[in-house]
Amino acid sequence: MGTEWIVAFIVIGVLLLVAASKSMTKPLRWVGLLALNVVIGAILLFFANLIGEMAGYHIPINPVTAVLTGFLRIPGVLALIGIKMFIM
Repeated sequence: MGTEWIVAFIVIGVLLLVAASKSMTKPLRWVGLLALNVVIGAILLFFANLIGEMAGYHIPINPVTAVLTGFLRIPGVLALIGIKMFIM
């Protein structure tokens, strides 16, 4: 086994140790919560766009709209639809 493999295993081990420590659990929990909300928001926007094809509107799925919809859920989707109708 080469020296670079040994260094890579040591670095990965240290990173896993840091990730498993108590000091990293809260920030990782917040990152996981944010990622979950972005996914939920993107799914809600996807279904809103499927329904919106009949009404003739489309809301782009990007990080800003996904985060907004993820945290606000249905009221966020309705707010984006209202903004889209008001602007257009």
